[in-house]
Amino acid sequence: MKFVRYVVVVALGCALAGCAPGGTSSPPVSGVPTSTPTPTSTPTPEWSAEEQAAIDAVQRYLEVWTSIGQDLVASDWNKIRDVASDPAANNALDLWVSWAQHDWHLVGSPTFTPDYVTPGATDYLGDRYHVHGCYSLEGSYLADPTGKSAGDPRRLRTSGSFLVLHLTPPTGPAYYLVIEETVEENPC
Repeated sequence: MKFVRYVVVVALGCALAGCAPGGTSSPPVSGVPTSTPTPTSTPTPEWSAEEQAAIDAVQRYLEVWTSIGQDLVASDWNKIRDVASDPAANNALDLWVSWAQHDWHLVGSPTFTPDYVTPGATDYLGDRYHVHGCYSLEGSYLADPTGKSAGDPRRLRTSGSFLVLHLTPPTGPAYYLVIEETVEENPC
């Protein structure tokens, strides 16, 4: 169902250190004392200023998306257009129409943890960045009017990506907008 897919899309998560196995060791050699390997963790990526700005744009988009999803009745749905352009903005609006028809709302806040950012095409509008990462729905769900879960409880983590446009208008400051989001249906 389309609404469940978008709930997963909004889901954010998977701390990098928790996703990667830690430590390595060599097999013991006869007669040589062995030691316990020191656990290692995956280093936190260091992003360029442009990559961090693209990640920040995704996080702002998801904050607005979550806020609106939690209170559809009192929210100004068009605020999504402050942080997103089409098709992402239209997809969010279509999703909320479906939720409103069923009197559903979002409980909790899904999380998204980026794992890599790649530059995309550049054209007259600006530069594009693909922000890939892991959505986590742990502690968040789609609820019916009574607060009971209305979504698919089986999937708690999934990978996905956002296409972010760095707009460089001829006048005024540059800014970033989410223009597309994709769920990859792969666990993370």
